Amino acid sequence: MPVKHEIEIVINPEGEVELEIKGMTGPSCVTEIEKFASGVGEIKAMDKKSEFYQSTQSKSQTQRRT
Repeated sequence: MPVKHEIEIVINPEGEVELEIKGMTGPSCVTEIEKFASGVGEIKAMDKKSEFYQSTQSKSQTQRRT
């Protein structure tokens, strides 16, 4: 089953666009933000959540039988 990713877009009263990537871990979320920003404008600030520092490896459970 594919992993679901979401991009939440908020435009504040000053006209600034705020993006939040949900469902991604590691630096791949920064790549997605940069792709979006290239068509909209420059990035003024970037706050990294704890998910940024998590491993990008799949978090699947493995069963072992002996």
